[in-house]
Amino acid sequence: MISPVSLFAAEVQYWRLDPDAWRPVLERAVEAGLPGVSSYVPWEVHELAPGQFDFEGRTDPRRNLVRYLELVRELGLRLAYRPGPFVCNEMDWGGHPRRIVMGDHDYLVLQADGLPAPGYRIARKEGFQPSYLHPAYLDEVRRWFEAVDGVAKSFTAAHGGPIRTCNLDNEVSYIVRDSIFGSDYNPCVVGRGGLYHQWLEREYGDASQLPYARPYASLLDVAPPRTLGEDLERDLPRYFDWIRFKEWLLAEYLRVLRRFHDELGLKGVEYYTNLNPHRPEGVPTNFKRFAEATGGLVGYDFYRSPWLKYSGYASMARVLKVLRASLPVVWSAEFMGGWWYTDMNNNRVPRNHTEFMSLGAMANGCQAISWFMFHDRDNWGDSPVSEMGHPRENLDALRTVVGTARDLPAWDALAPVHDLAVVYYRPYLWHSHLGDPNPCADGKLHVGPPGLWGSEAGQAVAEYEALFRVAQQAGYVPGCVDVLDAPERLAGERVVWLAGESFIEEGAAERLKRFTSDGGTLLVTNAWPRVNLRGEPLDFLGLGGAPARGESAGGFRVAQLGRGRVAWNGTRRYACEPGAEDLEAVDELRALLQALAGPPAVEARTEPVRWRTWKEGGGADWKEEPRQLVEAILHEGGGTRLLYLVNNHERTAKATVTFRDAKTARLRELRGLGGAYEVRDGRALVDVDRKSVRVFQVT
Repeated sequence: MISPVSLFAAEVQYWRLDPDAWRPVLERAVEAGLPGVSSYVPWEVHELAPGQFDFEGRTDPRRNLVRYLELVRELGLRLAYRPGPFVCNEMDWGGHPRRIVMGDHDYLVLQADGLPAPGYRIARKEGFQPSYLHPAYLDEVRRWFEAVDGVAKSFTAAHGGPIRTCNLDNEVSYIVRDSIFGSDYNPCVVGRGGLYHQWLEREYGDASQLPYARPYASLLDVAPPRTLGEDLERDLPRYFDWIRFKEWLLAEYLRVLRRFHDELGLKGVEYYTNLNPHRPEGVPTNFKRFAEATGGLVGYDFYRSPWLKYSGYASMARVLKVLRASLPVVWSAEFMGGWWYTDMNNNRVPRNHTEFMSLGAMANGCQAISWFMFHDRDNWGDSPVSEMGHPRENLDALRTVVGTARDLPAWDALAPVHDLAVVYYRPYLWHSHLGDPNPCADGKLHVGPPGLWGSEAGQAVAEYEALFRVAQQAGYVPGCVDVLDAPERLAGERVVWLAGESFIEEGAAERLKRFTSDGGTLLVTNAWPRVNLRGEPLDFLGLGGAPARGESAGGFRVAQLGRGRVAWNGTRRYACEPGAEDLEAVDELRALLQALAGPPAVEARTEPVRWRTWKEGGGADWKEEPRQLVEAILHEGGGTRLLYLVNNHERTAKATVTFRDAKTARLRELRGLGGAYEVRDGRALVDVDRKSVRVFQVT
């Protein structure tokens, strides 16, 4: 698999630049230390008419893909080749030719109500979206790939060219219409003998094996749900299967695109796809399924407006930890560089924001970043360089961030050290998905109907999200463990925390019981599971119910299970908005973790951060942030140790950094201020500017 450090890049869109600007823009990328660039190659741009294409600039010099690829090769840059077929990208029809989105209704995505699903209606308020696996649409896609790959295959790494990676589509999610009933009810999917019935046959063999409430004579008699019925609790597996099927369908679409490229002779490349934000993350865009389809590479797209708020940082950090729980490489395929352009007063992206967000991502395990965009264009501004290649302050930010990684020979081997793992459990996220009208609206979590056995949809997800923040504020770095898709990683954990619901499937329950019995510590909050997915009684962990007796610590009731311990808190829930965490709850948790797990690997503690502000009408007020928003994260690997200090305060803070296993050490800053600190008796006092990250090599 490709080295993560070589995935650092930034998006250059040749057809949106004057060809005379290609060289100066690309030269700025070289000067910033970027190993490569990424570039969409839009179908919409190069198709003149069905079957007629311009890749040599015959009709417009901006279409001269051949010249652009030759220039990328000449400058020694790697290229991430992005031929869609969908590219989004503030284009008229999202990169599709108009004829595709306004074409034959037979191959369009249908909603549960039978109406075509609207397409990419940003620049043009028209068009629909093609059904991913409809044969007629795939025939069109293959003809496009045949044309564009005919050019690209001469420039792949197999031929000494710059193309090392190929993007399979873009943000596969039915153009953000992937709610449970938003897509896709096209007859090729749900018709008799269609993709849904074929999937059921692979999963169950025949109708007698279906775990559904009512019997079926044949798999062909099973219809997908189109609305939430009164049978939800009685027939939950049928609803969850519709979600699982769509997770398979999205991944299968990626497999088909990959096969097309392979068959058309695109050799010497690694494939990847990029995920648009969802909340909760990974539904129905299943990280592991996507990685299996691409061959391993899956990147996440992060966009956060300046200045990066604590809520945005916490969300980004959580998603990166979840990615690390099941993927071989953790990276961002699109990371905010510039902003959707309206005016300079409202859309400024300062260097400090870019550095803070980028280094903050790396602190939480992001191994590489591809910034989007590298240059200004229509609908986009304040990028690292202008559309003519003029350098701006954010070019220095990219140089600092990329240099931090490229200066370290052991970069690819480094990984964050965590003190406990929060459980990522897909069925709880599916429950939230059941009632969520727009999963891609990651600024809002759906909490509400439908309820299941007394638990609201999204309630456990809100708790799960909060666990990452309260653990961090208690001084412990949280990681993540996926007990459904990567359960083998449980064996490497000491402390695991489940935000429970009233239900859990038997396999996950057994894995958590085995983990605890073998000596692990399991924390459970929010709800104690008591039934399986069919609503049948289940004795979670074999304890006969939630622990009611045993020692009490930090508000938790602690019971022995085999060689391990179970800690249950039935009175406190941690779910809240970021920045509203209960200080008493954080202190209780800190005491519990110290008792059960000992001290963290590294910890940063500050006094409450205070500052004085003028009052309207005269006088002044003191403001105070008592929460611990300076975070210390240790990375280890390849004989190297790094320390990231992340300050989410809006003021400068001074932190006492305490190491568990290093009584003496030296902290040498990489890039940044170039500072150096001595660790004595396991401690060092380090100041960190507001909304910034300092990175130190620990020797």
